[in-house]
Amino acid sequence: MPEHPTANPKQFIQGAPVLHVPNVEATARYYRDVLGFTWDFGDDAYAVVWRDNSAIHFVKDDRVPSGIHLFQWIRDVDAYHKEIATRGAEITGAPSDRPYGLRELAVRDLNGVEVIFGQDIDIEPVDQLDRA
Repeated sequence: MPEHPTANPKQFIQGAPVLHVPNVEATARYYRDVLGFTWDFGDDAYAVVWRDNSAIHFVKDDRVPSGIHLFQWIRDVDAYHKEIATRGAEITGAPSDRPYGLRELAVRDLNGVEVIFGQDIDIEPVDQLDRA
């Protein structure tokens, strides 16, 4: 099994997707006002939002993003669900435990991009369940 991400990386510090969106400012406002990210840089052509160690960049384009979804590792899916539900987030999948060991919450942003927020859960591996 590969190593988990670390707070003290050897080389790669952070990845940050760049989404091409028709309205950069509206998208950045949504991530700030609804999803709780910080927006401290940007204009109508390019913006960056971040929360803790996670950053997302937006660049002006005539088309909405397609064929992608974003995944964000977080510590507490249920607490985050409560936080963003009160701000009007479009919840497309309530928090639920997945068979691959994650608890996930799905949200759709104003561009139609699905953002999955997930946390590790403690479950027994399938091969150990078969032996019981």
